[in-house]
Amino acid sequence: MLIDPSRLEFPILSQDEQTLVVSKPAGMATELTNDPRGVAMVSRIRRAAKAGVQVRLVHRLDRVTRGVMIVALTKEAAAFYGEQIREGVWEKYYLARIPKPRPEKFPHHAGLIGTHKAHIKEEGTHATIVRAGGKPSFLEILAIEASPGRTNECHVLIRLLTGRLHQIRVMLAALGLPLVGDELYGGAHGPLYLEHVALWYVDCATRDIRLAHVEDDSEREMVAPKMKHALSRIIRR
Repeated sequence: MLIDPSRLEFPILSQDEQTLVVSKPAGMATELTNDPRGVAMVSRIRRAAKAGVQVRLVHRLDRVTRGVMIVALTKEAAAFYGEQIREGVWEKYYLARIPKPRPEKFPHHAGLIGTHKAHIKEEGTHATIVRAGGKPSFLEILAIEASPGRTNECHVLIRLLTGRLHQIRVMLAALGLPLVGDELYGGAHGPLYLEHVALWYVDCATRDIRLAHVEDDSEREMVAPKMKHALSRIIRR
């Protein structure tokens, strides 16, 4: 065991000699340029690693986002996963909470379900949608269902097709549906919820297709039965 789970404050979902799969909590930075206290996720993993283990990030989640992450434990694994990301092999699914779409604007969610494209320009720690000059960015909205116990709010299931800074947040805001609590992009007051809920990838060691997902996650928000069904189609395909 290369990473000692007892030294981490978040769950290890699996690990072998090449790959670590974890569930990052909301509010924890994936990585920090200056991290003297070692509070970022990658710093914590390095402290829990055996001597000589080369802990390397191959992707990142925003501080506000919780959910599954792949961490390489060798240089070879980092190169393998980096190439998979560039080739678009990974399938990344997110669950978010947004205001209820207005029926007069989106009758029966017309114009929301399906693939969306935008050009995103990164400006420091902020992202902006521009008409030209930004990076082409794509996501697919798969399902929208009412959020149990939350009046006028919905959960939305998204497949992220590219990985830009704050992509889901800025693209939903451009649709007039910023995440609840996402003050940076105009969201209404309230707790923010964005989860990287499932990731299909090819394992570095075995070359098998694997799923990173927590089946019964106590930190996941309660979702409607139809959303549970949409999630089950992703994880039991």
